[in-house]
Amino acid sequence: MVGGRCYRSFAHSIVLLLWVCLHYVESSSGKRVIHKNVGDTVELSSGLPTEGVTAATWKYGGITVADKDIPDNVGVSKRSPFKDRSELNQENFTLTVRKLTLQDSGDFIFISAINEKQRDSVTITLQVHEPITKPVIKINSTWEACNESCKILLECSTTGDVSYKWTVGKQTLTGPRQQYIIREQDGETNVTCTVSNNVSEKSAFQTVKCRKDHSHTNKTEYRSSSVVMFIAGLFTGLLITLLLLFLLYCIKSKGLCHKRLTQSETINQEENQQHVYSALSHGDRCVYETVRGSEDAGPAGSQIQCIKSD
Repeated sequence: MVGGRCYRSFAHSIVLLLWVCLHYVESSSGKRVIHKNVGDTVELSSGLPTEGVTAATWKYGGITVADKDIPDNVGVSKRSPFKDRSELNQENFTLTVRKLTLQDSGDFIFISAINEKQRDSVTITLQVHEPITKPVIKINSTWEACNESCKILLECSTTGDVSYKWTVGKQTLTGPRQQYIIREQDGETNVTCTVSNNVSEKSAFQTVKCRKDHSHTNKTEYRSSSVVMFIAGLFTGLLITLLLLFLLYCIKSKGLCHKRLTQSETINQEENQQHVYSALSHGDRCVYETVRGSEDAGPAGSQIQCIKSD
C-alpha cells in the first residue's frame, strides 16, 4: 500500500516537472498564438517589464508598424498596414489593432531595450478566422434489404476553416461526411453536427428514422426540388399552349386568304363575260368566216371578226 502511494506521488511529481519545463521553454522562446474573428480587436502585449525601457518597436512582416519614439499617429508608423486602425500605448507598449481582417494574420515581433541593452524579442502569432455560420446537414438514407437496415449518408457544410464533429445517437464521429447504419427498431435517431475553430463553435440538429417503405432525404432539399419541377412543368405547358394557338391562327389565316383569292378570280371572270354580253346588246355583230385560200396562198384559216354596226 505504501509502495503504491509512493509510486503515485513520484509519477505526479514527474508530470508536474515536465509541465513546468514545457511552460518554461514556451515562455523563454517568447512565442504566443492569439486567435480572433474577423472584425474583432486585439491587444498585443509583450508581457515584459516596462520600467527603464529606452527602445520599443513592433514589427510585422519585416515592416516597423509602431515605435515609442514616433511622435505622431500615436506611435504608429505611416508605412503600417494598420495605421488607420491601430495605436501604441506609450506606457506599457501594448499595440492595439481594430477591425481585424483575414490579411492581418501573421507574426508580430516586439523588440525592446533597457538602458540601451537589447532584450530578447517576443513573437506573437495572430490568426484571424472567418465567423462561423450555422452548419447545414444533408441526410440520404438507403434501405438495405440484405440486412434489413438503412445506410445513412451524412454531410455537414459551413464556411471557413473549421473542424467537424458528429453525434449520432451515442456515437461520436469526425469529418464533414460520414456513413452510419441504423435499423427500424432503433426508432428516431438524433443527428448533431458541430463545427468549431479556435474562437467559436456552432451546431445543427436533425432526426432520422429508418423505414422500409421509403428512404429519408433532407426535407428542405426535397421541397426545393419539387418547387423547381413545378415551375418547369408550368412553363413548358404554357409554351406548348402558345405554340398550338399560334399554329391554329396560321391555319385559319391561310384558309381566309385562299377563299378571298378564289372569290376575286370568280368576280373577275363574271365581269369579263358581262362586258361581252353588254357589247352584243348594243348592236355589235360577230361574223364567222371561213377563208379558204388558194394553194399558193397557204393553208386555210378561220377567224372570228366582230363588226360594229352603225
